[in-house]
Amino acid sequence: MDRSASAGIIGAAIAIGRSFQPNLLTRGSTDQAIITGASSAIAYQAYSAGDALLTSVASRLGGTHEPTAGSRLLVAGVAGALGAGAAYALRWREHEPSGRALGRLAAQTLATMSGASVLANSASRDQSGGPGLRHVGVAVVAGAASWASTQPWKALPGSATYPQTSVSTEFKGKYFFEDQVREVTPVKAAVIGTGVAAITLGLSYVESLLTNTMSKGATYVLGGQPQDHRLLGRTTSLAIFTSVGWLAIGQADRFLGKSGGGIDHGLESAPDIPEVTGSAASGLPWNKQTREGARWLSMSLPPETINNVMQVKNAKQPIRVYASTEVAATDEDRAQVLLREIDRTKALERKAFAIFSPTGSGYVNYVANETFEYLMQGDCASAAIQYSVLPSALSLTRVDEGTAQTRMVLQGVVERLLAIPPEKRPKFFLFGESLGSQVSEEMFRHLGSMGLLGTELDAALWIGTPAATKWRQQLWGTSSVAEAPSVNEAGIYLPRNLKDWIELADQERDRIKFLLLQNGDDPIPKFGSQVIWRKPDWLGPADIRQMGSPEGTQWVPITTYLMTFLDMMNALIPTPGTFAEGGHDYRAILPRAIRETWRLDASDAQMERINKALRQRELAWELYRDWAAANAKPAQDVDKARSKVLANATKYAGFDVDEAKLQEIVDAGLNPLLD
Repeated sequence: MDRSASAGIIGAAIAIGRSFQPNLLTRGSTDQAIITGASSAIAYQAYSAGDALLTSVASRLGGTHEPTAGSRLLVAGVAGALGAGAAYALRWREHEPSGRALGRLAAQTLATMSGASVLANSASRDQSGGPGLRHVGVAVVAGAASWASTQPWKALPGSATYPQTSVSTEFKGKYFFEDQVREVTPVKAAVIGTGVAAITLGLSYVESLLTNTMSKGATYVLGGQPQDHRLLGRTTSLAIFTSVGWLAIGQADRFLGKSGGGIDHGLESAPDIPEVTGSAASGLPWNKQTREGARWLSMSLPPETINNVMQVKNAKQPIRVYASTEVAATDEDRAQVLLREIDRTKALERKAFAIFSPTGSGYVNYVANETFEYLMQGDCASAAIQYSVLPSALSLTRVDEGTAQTRMVLQGVVERLLAIPPEKRPKFFLFGESLGSQVSEEMFRHLGSMGLLGTELDAALWIGTPAATKWRQQLWGTSSVAEAPSVNEAGIYLPRNLKDWIELADQERDRIKFLLLQNGDDPIPKFGSQVIWRKPDWLGPADIRQMGSPEGTQWVPITTYLMTFLDMMNALIPTPGTFAEGGHDYRAILPRAIRETWRLDASDAQMERINKALRQRELAWELYRDWAAANAKPAQDVDKARSKVLANATKYAGFDVDEAKLQEIVDAGLNPLLD
């Protein structure tokens, strides 16, 4: 190893110290190891490269191949001072232009790399050797100081900043800020982190080796020296790495697409309800449904359940219509299929009609949809159109397609509504979750509040809108996270977190027609590539940080991005039947949000029964599907699979569950009798 490796080791130690800061959610040992390993490996490369650059400058100034210790320290010191001064002059401002943010990043990088170079040079006994025990000692001290500077004893993950008080009557005084609280085991994190760092560094060395080989190979074809062809070598190397990565993503798409496109065991038979897509009356083959579509259609609420839960008589069978990705080849054809289903079922003759914009996999939120059906006592219709079968993180390229076909459905519905006398039109609602929020919100991109005019929508609810959603960005504009937002003239409300919405005065909350709800610790509305290179507003000064943002955490390039990415992966790991409120999970607050935003009547007693039934049904359907899947295993694997389902059921329910008890839970949950 060359001498610049000393600065790299010190930089890696500093990165390790910072990597233990909390972020939006709690994390486990493996998460911490990935963050620590990748951050330290990247820091090693960056800091060693920075030291090499400063050494090169010192060589040119001194006119020698190997600069003296004094010239190295002088160059590093001057560069560090310039970087620190520039970083202070360009200190963070909310809504600052990208140029300022990039300039500050460059200045901070120069300052920290110069500092590491100064430490490395100060610890050197000679000018040519690589890192020794003195450098390791300095690195340990630097890493410890870096960790201590974050004041971890004062820091809290964003999820822990939620007050331990109820924000809805369903919690009965206790607030659960995360469904699964994760903890770091230092030894496990250190072992895995070392492996991650080794892999990251190994890939960088492979890339360098490939670049060198390509550069040397180019000399045989183009002549000259290898250094003349470094750019060509680097570009070729990048193309190879990109191709390999693209192939890996393609394989993942195909694997996940198979699971997302298949119907669950136990749901192979089409529902016999005419009001549901896939029934014999619909004329659409059941085998054209995908996993999430088949689940939603199979779970249609029967009128008897609505009667039992709402304590009413004569509830209607709710209508559910769905256009899967398999039912037609094009966006327009899928939209037409859904509109024909709306016409066939006479969906617009019900008292209320709602479009549910699904997530990337095609999932329609059961809690939101069933709450709607309970509150309307079945006299309603719900429609959804699918644009992907992959998880949302792998469906980002399908947003435009999803938006286009959702717009076609919206326009088709509006045309039909305008042909109905005003006094006979149903209430018209829109719901979107996660990527489904982005898909349905982008219909109004560049139109601001005016985009909702002419849609005939009575109200809309969006939850967990992704950070990349342009319409939401345009609505937010230059508003500050330091100030509580207000309801705008069109009835649109963009709370910073649940607290904003909960604590609104009643008269203000009554003005809301279009609610874009988000948890303060939900990483989906906060994650984006910009987190790599600029401090986000949710990590601004302590006096403007809101509930859900981590306390004490400092933004660190790349490291904060990795933290937020892993928070996003952990944001929705729900326990069936247990409604927590945190991260990307909105199940606990959804019944209240649907009731209030869509202005649907229900007593508090009915809401309590709805919440109980929702939990029972979610657990019952999860266990029903899992048990059916276990029984479908090869004979030699059935007992093991059943045991796993029973173990999970015991964990979910909080008491011992055997086969008889499991059947009890399923029977009671699918058709709740709450008395």
